[in-house]
Amino acid sequence: MSVAGVDWPEPGCAAEVIPLARGVALPSSVEVSDGTDLRVRLVLAEYAEQLKVEPGHRVEVLWGGPTGGRSLPAEVTEVRSDPELRWSLQITGPAEASQRRQSVRARVEVPVVARCGSVLITGETVDLSEAGARAWFDGWGLQPPPGTPIDATLELGDGAFTAAGEVVRVEPRGPRWLISVKFPELTEQEQDRLRRRVFEALRLERLRQAD
Repeated sequence: MSVAGVDWPEPGCAAEVIPLARGVALPSSVEVSDGTDLRVRLVLAEYAEQLKVEPGHRVEVLWGGPTGGRSLPAEVTEVRSDPELRWSLQITGPAEASQRRQSVRARVEVPVVARCGSVLITGETVDLSEAGARAWFDGWGLQPPPGTPIDATLELGDGAFTAAGEVVRVEPRGPRWLISVKFPELTEQEQDRLRRRVFEALRLERLRQAD
């Protein structure tokens, strides 16, 4: 017996749609879902339109089920902009458990100021996703263990972005530390802002590769 939420995403839930020919996960909201067909609204329509997805293209749909990540294969049957970008999808296979990392990451180098305990440090990001960042900092004292709170302010180009995070990993490289930080409590609006910066970096990288 098929179960909504397990065998297909329920209407209203957040999902990631990955066009297999493009390999980029696009955030979306599921509007219609009946176990056979889906209709999703793409959150970052401007970037999604640049991928030129058309009917017949295959995609993978990922969402959070009641027991963890789920995914299923589908095919695009219709692309509409009215005015928001929506894709109609036909499910082409069964859902299965998925451990795929849904966060899209890109090389983004922007200034960052962070507070770790009583220490205020400055550095530069190496890459960025809607879930966290990696950044270079000058080393200080003892390395902070995983789970240490760290508040970071990033200059994204459209203004400062501040988030409460925690240390995931520290990799010493001589006098500098490469620190991986995750942002576990971002709102959807804050995640969208980071996604926009990430997708802008991916767009520029695609243009450079096309030259």
